[in-house]
Amino acid sequence: MTAPQPLSNRTQKPAPNATSPSARPQPKFIQPKPIQPRPAQMPAALQDMLCTWVPGTTSIVRLKISAGQGRERVLEVTSTHLGRIFGKEVVHDLYLKGRSKVSVTAQQLALLT
Repeated sequence: MTAPQPLSNRTQKPAPNATSPSARPQPKFIQPKPIQPRPAQMPAALQDMLCTWVPGTTSIVRLKISAGQGRERVLEVTSTHLGRIFGKEVVHDLYLKGRSKVSVTAQQLALLT
């Protein structure tokens, strides 16, 4: 009777002795990369926005956004939508004073339209 043959053509190597130093993998030392400073981010351009109630309504707010060089952009949104984007402080000022002035970023303006 013959001994069973391995399934592959590769020769089998004996397992290394657990006490030999070659049994444990040697740690590889990786040279750390130097830390590079991040480029300074420019603050987003701010525009002034004046919020007032649309006359005869209880939930619609008119937004007048200064577009530079004396131009103005006018939008109308609900007070709920305004509060979700700019926070409850803006809506509180509207209820207490009837108007509110806010500095807005381009990202916030994109959320309004």
